Amino acid sequence: MESPPQMSIPDESLTHCLSFLPLKDVLRCAQVCKQWLARSKSNAIWGGLCDELWRTKAYVPMYIRAMKLRNSNQAYFESLRDSKRQHPTLEELCEFEWCFRFKESAGAHWIQIDPYWSLDHKDSKIAQTIIRRFMKDGTLKRLDNFDALRNFSGSNYEFKWRTRDSEGEGKYIKRIQVNHFPSYITSRHPRNWGFIMQSCWVLWTSFPMPAPGHDDLLVDQKLEVKVDDQMEEVDRYNYGDVGNLDRVIIETPNGPVIVPFTQLAQHLNMLNDDGDDMGNEGEGEVSGRDDDEEGEGDEGGEGEEGEGEGEGKERMEGVTTSSNPASSPMEVEQDPTQDNTHPEDSFPDSRAMTFQLFQPPPPDPSNP
Repeated sequence: MESPPQMSIPDESLTHCLSFLPLKDVLRCAQVCKQWLARSKSNAIWGGLCDELWRTKAYVPMYIRAMKLRNSNQAYFESLRDSKRQHPTLEELCEFEWCFRFKESAGAHWIQIDPYWSLDHKDSKIAQTIIRRFMKDGTLKRLDNFDALRNFSGSNYEFKWRTRDSEGEGKYIKRIQVNHFPSYITSRHPRNWGFIMQSCWVLWTSFPMPAPGHDDLLVDQKLEVKVDDQMEEVDRYNYGDVGNLDRVIIETPNGPVIVPFTQLAQHLNMLNDDGDDMGNEGEGEVSGRDDDEEGEGDEGGEGEEGEGEGEGKERMEGVTTSSNPASSPMEVEQDPTQDNTHPEDSFPDSRAMTFQLFQPPPPDPSNP
């Protein structure tokens, strides 16, 4: 009995048929016979698989895309391996146009001036955002037309960035620092393979940022870096050395007022005009009074000097700093009184007032 004749499928026809199959079926067909194995490795098949895989990806390195022309099978699996890499190279960091937004933890003021939050995106899947490019010389280049952060009072800062942490002998950048803001930690979006940088206050994406509600992995609740994770950096930013402060915001019954720090310090007897150590002048005045008068002064006093000393202590006790490290100082347009002859006349009653240490805004590193 003769065996039935074997049918042979032309290579071109077999390749064409295999090109319509998903990856799993292509791999199964490769196990049928030597002919099918050979045809399953065709660039025509794997080029189509690469296109399908990369269609929804924000980033595939150029060397892998170039590899597709020579060996699309290798390019496919190399792109999968690269997607597990969590940190960009210096070249990649400086290549992207980074989209920026504040997290809600930055505070209401920064949310209100951020185009991501303030503009209406209901008809778009992509948000309008602040955009910057990190240049190799350590500066940031502005690529958008939003003036929100440029209008911040006194924001004539020069923003500089530097690598703070890396791996792979410095090849891959894990963390960068922009001025004195909490540092930005890099990672990879698990679905679209784009890069992300975030601190406890801000988010950067190397791809056009999805509008609110269009990417569940980029909502604040899903982002990994929280205030508690950067508490030391937050404290350093908000409350750093007193000598580095230039002004503070005082919250009064009539609204917040921006006041030069030296003027506030004078008012609270933290500094004195002749530059001596704090309290020296007060100690000299007390030493010239008798015990009864000194006692009256300590209690608030009826004498002029005693009253001043007691009131000064009471005011110091009434001044508190913000206990919420995630809060950011608000911007106030009102100018403080400039008459420093009698600093106490330039301030409201400070017994009930509070103040926050005032620093530059948490980062949108825009360079005016």
